[in-house]
Amino acid sequence: MKFVIWITGLFALAVLVGLASTLNTGYAILFLPPWRMEVSFNLLLLGIVVLIVLAYAVMRVISITAGLPAEVKRFQRQKKLKAARHALREAGIAFFEGRFQKAEREALKAMEDEYAAENRALALLLAARSAGATGALDKRDQYLQQLDTLPERLQLARHMLDAELKLEAKDALGALAAIERARALSPNLTNALRLELKVRLLQRQPDAVLALTEKLLKAEALEPSQARRYRLAAYSQQLTGFVGSREVRDWLRRIPEAERRNPVLVSEIVSRLIALEDFDYAATLLAEALADEDQATPELARELGQLAERLSPEKRLELMRSAEDWLKTRPRDYMLLLALGRLAMNQQLWGKAQSYLEASNSIEPTLCANAELARLFEATGKEEQAAQHYHRSLELALAKGD
Repeated sequence: MKFVIWITGLFALAVLVGLASTLNTGYAILFLPPWRMEVSFNLLLLGIVVLIVLAYAVMRVISITAGLPAEVKRFQRQKKLKAARHALREAGIAFFEGRFQKAEREALKAMEDEYAAENRALALLLAARSAGATGALDKRDQYLQQLDTLPERLQLARHMLDAELKLEAKDALGALAAIERARALSPNLTNALRLELKVRLLQRQPDAVLALTEKLLKAEALEPSQARRYRLAAYSQQLTGFVGSREVRDWLRRIPEAERRNPVLVSEIVSRLIALEDFDYAATLLAEALADEDQATPELARELGQLAERLSPEKRLELMRSAEDWLKTRPRDYMLLLALGRLAMNQQLWGKAQSYLEASNSIEPTLCANAELARLFEATGKEEQAAQHYHRSLELALAKGD
């Protein structure tokens, strides 16, 4: 369609020019002594147009010829730049593939002819991360130093990478310094807060860990499950710093109920109370956990049984009364039955102890249940039955050893 329009336009122009030339009958005199020439005015106009076109063509050829060296240089530079950016893409792909040596090599290629500061920064970051992954720490530090020469707007990525590398190397102070530099450039950067959270946990600063966890949770930068893990880790660190059972009790009142009911934390609290020789309160916490269907675990029942001989007689009787209710919902919990058997034995309630231990052993024969039955029969003067259970204990121990 365009071709038809162009042809039509050219023919129309030719007709207009032809008509104009018939209307114009003037002429022009060209005088160059001693010559004098008369030419048609139309021919003169045509000659001027042709002369202008020729002059333009000559000037264009001269301009192109003069610019050839610069054009060749530009072409070569574009070719090198294209190769550099291809190398940068290859470096990124190799890095995420885990091929760190290739990633570093391609990143260095990209830097040779790259002039854009952003691309140079990206290449240096890839090279530094790759060198760190291969253990070339000197080269890694050299790449990071080169990043210092780039514009300030690109320094945030450099400081964040530095913080990650320092954290991986367990250099908590160096990581914190890098995080502070990053936060000076971007105060509300949540990723910097996440890194600081890991550093504070590494430094065993539980109060800071709890504060940062809540801040990230409110900013929706941390999943609730992750937040709970960090809280539990912080609580575990706080727990190790207590030197008296009174401190543990006061601390427990400050912990949210949902966290306090975690079986792992309960087990750690019980271990700490045992170390502080507050056996009755440790048993109370275990009893609270075992009374809850969601909290109760075989491990907690085992710990209660191991505490039996250290408890006061009043606490043993209290636990045995409570345990009758637990057995209504978990009648085949062999670890709970074993714990109750140990409580009864230490209370010298031989009949109850025997019934609990035999019930546990019938559900799941264990080394502990048979050993406790052997001790019970020994204490009640039934040597033959005691020998049978000692023999069974030995068989179970040998089988477990295999």
